[in-house]
Amino acid sequence: MNIRKSSAKSTLIQIVIFLIVIAALIFWKKDAIAYLFTSGEISKTGMIINGTIIVLFLLGMFRIVMTLFRYINEHQILIKLIEYLKENAQNPASRLPQDSIAVQRYNAVKWVAQQGAPVNQTAMAASLNATENAHLTVIRFVHSTLILAGVFGTVVSLSMALIGAAGLLNSPEGVKEMGVIISGMSSALSSTVTAIICFFIFAYFYLRLNDARIQVLTYVEDVTSLYLLPRVTQTETGMIHQVATLTSALKEAADKLIIVERTFIGAGERLQQVVEDLQGKVNTESMDNNLSEIKDLIRKGFHLSEPEYDVIQGIQKEVIGSKKTPKEPVKLENPTETDLPKPPLDVK
Repeated sequence: MNIRKSSAKSTLIQIVIFLIVIAALIFWKKDAIAYLFTSGEISKTGMIINGTIIVLFLLGMFRIVMTLFRYINEHQILIKLIEYLKENAQNPASRLPQDSIAVQRYNAVKWVAQQGAPVNQTAMAASLNATENAHLTVIRFVHSTLILAGVFGTVVSLSMALIGAAGLLNSPEGVKEMGVIISGMSSALSSTVTAIICFFIFAYFYLRLNDARIQVLTYVEDVTSLYLLPRVTQTETGMIHQVATLTSALKEAADKLIIVERTFIGAGERLQQVVEDLQGKVNTESMDNNLSEIKDLIRKGFHLSEPEYDVIQGIQKEVIGSKKTPKEPVKLENPTETDLPKPPLDVK
């Protein structure tokens, strides 16, 4: 869907080029045009009819230009709405004009979906088409009556010429009636040519306007089908597709979890190997050296002298040794009589 292409913009450019060409032709043949309307060959009635045809043509062209501008604006709004929908905006219609066709369609689809009813796109398309046809009433009126205005001017001018011919037959001096006949024929010819030229130009731009209208309505229906309905409509096929998408996403997540698990297992094995290597490097001598260093730190921390420290170490060693060997009898410093050794008896 090439929504970037705008038929309304190209038609508006063609109208601008046409106006430039018409202005150049009028400036080029201004003397001939001025002589045609001031020489008296066209009667006042013919000038009124030609003026009416030109006013109808200009009115219709003005309405065509205004409608083309509106379609260009609607086209830009559609592009912005699609961009917001692709970005998954929370409320894409809030930043757009609420009276535009695209925003009205978005709000209608959203409202129907909130009511829990199925969205009837055909009915919405028919309603939108009828609404747009109502905006083209003046343009269709001009398109239908422009050529009839030329026919009307031709008939009126020929009637005036016939009246002049009847007066010429009734009076022998018919110079005045001959002027009426000539002016009537000139008015009929001028009104016919003016109506044909205006109708030819107006019919082309009217068809181009219909093309632009159909293009905008088609874009609205495409946006509804491709972007709006999938967001609110839950069909059996759509649900199956969502389940398949979810299953595929879960499978990808499970594969990633397996990869992560393998990575952690490898890291744990490498960490265990590093710990084993470190344990192999640590020996008993290093532990003894560390213990002696700790003892020196304790001695320095409690401000113990070297002899005191040696006595404490000796006591600790005796206590440890007494726990391992049986207790010996303790000798008293002041022996009693019973404890003194008895002298040997001299028996003779």
